[in-house]
Amino acid sequence: MGIIRNAKADKLATDAQKAYAAGQFFFSALLNYPHWTFGASGEIPDWSAMIEAIERQGWVLTHWSAGVDAKGNPQAYPVFRRRQ
Repeated sequence: MGIIRNAKADKLATDAQKAYAAGQFFFSALLNYPHWTFGASGEIPDWSAMIEAIERQGWVLTHWSAGVDAKGNPQAYPVFRRRQ
């Protein structure tokens, strides 16, 4: 993993861990990916790493929404639920 990808995943893992410890039932995040190539298809490794980092803290992805920011860069809005 790259340095930036690791930093993004580590930050979300820390946030997810705190939310879990605080007893939150849901955890939502904003995933952004500023280096986008129009028309490209395939995995977005940063997002995969961030989702995995959150799920390792005891969360399960339950909902997903996506859009773009003001500059047209993709963003995702996943919602996680505490693992039962």
